[in-house]
Amino acid sequence: MEYKVQINSLENFKAWSGGLTTLNTVRERGGVDALTVICEDIFSGDTPTEGQINDWLWFDSDFIYQALGYDDLLEAS
Repeated sequence: MEYKVQINSLENFKAWSGGLTTLNTVRERGGVDALTVICEDIFSGDTPTEGQINDWLWFDSDFIYQALGYDDLLEAS
């Protein structure tokens, strides 16, 4: 069985764990619309699962922060 939900913005995405941390940081800085566009580009042509979106938010937070210009949040290499 497949269950699909369409959302227009990551503002409505119910993230958890590290994905929620990243999403809340972006929410606090007012970047959800830009993050939604980036997410659409990343998963272009595919229909990601909730887990894939959450994992992207969680494990690619440096990429997300860099793409949004949040250089102060990037981990030191």
